[in-house]
Amino acid sequence: MIDELYISKSFCCLGRNTNVCLNCAFCRVSQNNTEFEYSCLPSNINKSFDKLPISINLFYGDPLIQREGTLNYLLELEKVKHKGPVVIITKGDLESFYDLPMDLELDLHLAFSTFGIDHEYDRLSHKRLIKNLETFRKRGYKYHKSIEFRPVCYGINDSREIIEGVFKIADEFDKDQKTPMAIGYSGLQGIPEVEKYWKDNKINLVPYPGFKFGHKKSISPEVQQIFEEMSKKYDVPIFRKTSCLISYTHNLDRDYNAHYYRPTEMNCDMCVMKERCFSFKRNHISTKFRSLELIPFHFTIENKTNHECILKKKGICEFPSDDCSRISGDILVIKDDKLTTADVRVIKWLTGLTVDADFEESSLLNDKWKNRPIFWENTDWNSFYKVVETKFGMGANGVSGCAGMSGVSYGGKEVKTEEEFLNIKRKERLKDILDDGKD
Repeated sequence: MIDELYISKSFCCLGRNTNVCLNCAFCRVSQNNTEFEYSCLPSNINKSFDKLPISINLFYGDPLIQREGTLNYLLELEKVKHKGPVVIITKGDLESFYDLPMDLELDLHLAFSTFGIDHEYDRLSHKRLIKNLETFRKRGYKYHKSIEFRPVCYGINDSREIIEGVFKIADEFDKDQKTPMAIGYSGLQGIPEVEKYWKDNKINLVPYPGFKFGHKKSISPEVQQIFEEMSKKYDVPIFRKTSCLISYTHNLDRDYNAHYYRPTEMNCDMCVMKERCFSFKRNHISTKFRSLELIPFHFTIENKTNHECILKKKGICEFPSDDCSRISGDILVIKDDKLTTADVRVIKWLTGLTVDADFEESSLLNDKWKNRPIFWENTDWNSFYKVVETKFGMGANGVSGCAGMSGVSYGGKEVKTEEEFLNIKRKERLKDILDDGKD
């Protein structure tokens, strides 16, 4: 395993886990205050990881409590020209981050977290959100920003009045950027040890009726409807999934976590990212070869209908939806390697494809990712796609057989066989994909 990187659901996490934070009562990591740090830059492990989404100091210990460390990570990422989104999610005081540079070339995002109201469980005044947005505007930052309204808790901060108050703030401060300022929101996630902590300390946090705490952060349909109504009223985009919000705000061509494979559950039809994500998913598999080359495992691409998610198949998911049994489209299938959840996430981030593979729960990556070379940096992609389309016969159900290559000129050389072509481009793995696609 690669123990230098920590892969969460939506980010490669850089930062320290400390024993000091804001101590919000609902925090699911508050019971894990052992100090540790992940300081390795992703691109030091694999050059293609310069595109990964990164969060800074997302462990226990707010990024602005660790101001100096947060700044150092930003400067290190700037030095190596990291290309992917870099996200700081904070409840801290932005005014104290006086040395945040104005001109970083990073694709930087500041997500300001709020509970929506002043409450003993939150430990902070709701006015901090407004103050941070005012500081952001006053300093003239050109970075991305958003509001994180999390967690939405049953009977505490989920009334129409409270929810609308957050939308009014977003509406007031979204004039500073090209795209409307989005709101991310979700219910409360509870793990057994944290639920025990709540019970022992008389913290009255309960799931919505009909749900139970688990890895899905559930809210009721009625509360969901309020968010949708407020989104329309104030023209403020809303997102249940962090990766969807980041992808929208940073103008990516798709949700990098590929939630569009579960469109009904994710309510994709009402999302501002709908056309981008669906267009990417419909695109011919040949347009994805460049990212596929980055995958270090032996795989095939299969076009499936009614594929069942492995979490549902194993009975791990507490609340599977209908979408979990009817996943369709091009799916990356890995049979010969034992993967981790971290491997599956990174494959999604890099390719946009969902994965059919057996995997174990772990935030660490397989060693096969380490120092993998990128073969295609100087490829003339328009020419390559033309050759692939005309000579390799790409089909809707995967890759069909290979036609002869006789008489093709590529890169100033005559290519007589498909093997010559693959050797010139150093693409032995592409041949594996093509051959497997025949079966």
